[in-house]
Amino acid sequence: MTSRLLNIEEAAQFLNISKTTLRRWTKLGKLPCSRVGVKGERRFLKSDLQACISAPAAPLDRLLVCNSSDPLAQLNAAAARGIPRHVCLHFQGRDELWTMFRPYVLEHLAQGAPILYIHEEHSRADVCARIRAEGYDPEQLERDGLLRLLVPADAYLRADTFVPERMLDFMEAAILAFRAAGHETVLISGEMTWYLMGTPGVEKMIDYECLLNKLLLRYPNVTIVCHYDSFRLNGAITLGALCSHPHVHLANQFAPGYYSDANAS
Repeated sequence: MTSRLLNIEEAAQFLNISKTTLRRWTKLGKLPCSRVGVKGERRFLKSDLQACISAPAAPLDRLLVCNSSDPLAQLNAAAARGIPRHVCLHFQGRDELWTMFRPYVLEHLAQGAPILYIHEEHSRADVCARIRAEGYDPEQLERDGLLRLLVPADAYLRADTFVPERMLDFMEAAILAFRAAGHETVLISGEMTWYLMGTPGVEKMIDYECLLNKLLLRYPNVTIVCHYDSFRLNGAITLGALCSHPHVHLANQFAPGYYSDANAS
């Protein structure tokens, strides 16, 4: 007799976890599931759930993806499972920021893929100097359409306010412009300290981060890395970043974030 498939609510109760956690486990490949119906709703074999309970606990260094020197490899593996390339990178000081962000930049420049970098208002010279130190001419990259440097007033805070939907439109327009120029692979990055400027609407920043995941599902070759300054942004914002990104990049590890689409089946 064929075993009855459990729905997501029954499976969550069986494992004594939330449905959000269960969805995340299936996305990460930790737990197999079947998809049924027009909506592709998840269904689970009880034997798979029992195997999950019985499996020995993995060591912490296996639960966390620790190779932070090669984040693109981790993103590629996750993207193959349909997980958006959306990273919150937590740093302390600009030297550490560049050390962590450098692999993304060099990988994309080596591929001839364009970069859109939204930096702090007075950080352009620093960004250009670090790119130049890697053997690239930032001004020539700009002329070639491979580097676009903006300040928050030109992106997040246009018209002196932050509107998540307007910023999503801005991001998609930038992606489409790069695609029109022949680029499917794109790196977009933003320094998130614009939140501290107190501009109307900045309290919706984390909501915007969640919405970015859905945008990226349409553009699987686009990577977005959001820079969170641990010295300047408070714990509530840090927690919000962890919960709104599928990937977390810390100084010594690259790990799954806690984002899960609560509206997914």
